Amino acid sequence: MKILSREVLKEIEKRLSSYMDSEVEFILKIGNYILDSGGKRLRPVLVLTFSKLLKGNNEENDYPIAVAMEYLHTASLLHDDVVDGADTRRGKPAANRVFGNDTTVLTGDYMYANALYLFSVYGSIDMIRNVSDAVKKMSEGQLLELKKIGDIDITEEEYFKILKGKTAVLFGSCCYVGTALGGGTQQQKDSAYNYGLSIGFAFQLIDDLLDYTADEKKLGKPVCNDLREGKITYPLLSVFNELSQEEKAFVKQVIRDINPDKKHIETVKNMVKEKGGFERTLEKAKEFVNIAVKELENFPDSEYLKELEELAKYIVEREF
Repeated sequence: MKILSREVLKEIEKRLSSYMDSEVEFILKIGNYILDSGGKRLRPVLVLTFSKLLKGNNEENDYPIAVAMEYLHTASLLHDDVVDGADTRRGKPAANRVFGNDTTVLTGDYMYANALYLFSVYGSIDMIRNVSDAVKKMSEGQLLELKKIGDIDITEEEYFKILKGKTAVLFGSCCYVGTALGGGTQQQKDSAYNYGLSIGFAFQLIDDLLDYTADEKKLGKPVCNDLREGKITYPLLSVFNELSQEEKAFVKQVIRDINPDKKHIETVKNMVKEKGGFERTLEKAKEFVNIAVKELENFPDSEYLKELEELAKYIVEREF
């Protein structure tokens, strides 16, 4: 995937570090620890591309807003890893394992506050309203996910509500504020938000699929981690009603086990594969990509529009 030049991506990396200007050294250490772990930087890329789509170039104010969105994402990862008790993140020990839960949570809080500060300086009330709503929905999504751990009766509606808060709303908000930076109309901002929501759904569906199918080294964390944590995601959810009563009872036992046996995890994985759960997840993700691309019809044709179409397709083609 090539959507922004290497120079722009370098500028994003530089500013991710430069706007972390706390006088508390430990905050910088933890923040830079996770930021230096890499990541796809899809969220700042979306901000900058939607802005450039409408005005042809990126201005100075675009970068701090793009960085603010990555801070929000990073803060959510720090909090998630504490809640999940994660051991690894992006192929190395999770921040909570290295620095402890207390300092990791507080660093996440700092990054949330820093993001909102950047919006207050470089953004607008319209952007702040949209982003604040996204952060609220992110919290709701995480709380619902926590409540549904080990719940074999989770519905598809509940699953997608979790996905919306967990991933999709922040993607949508990135596209919205990027369009606002570019001077877009309300219709264009709404279309951009819907594009972001749709690729966010697709992104998380593929994440849930990769949790079953990816190479562990590429993924940067153990495979079938969601199952170990008692989370039922779309690959299993999509085939659950086709399992026998005996198979359902077995799955229930595995997801409620605090420390499930590796062989039992593998058995559930094979059930999902044999019933077609992998293919159904990929197809559902492709449906969301098609919805996303259709939302781009409200924007002028340009090389940046084609890059956004390619980005949507990349979401379902990635291997990690």
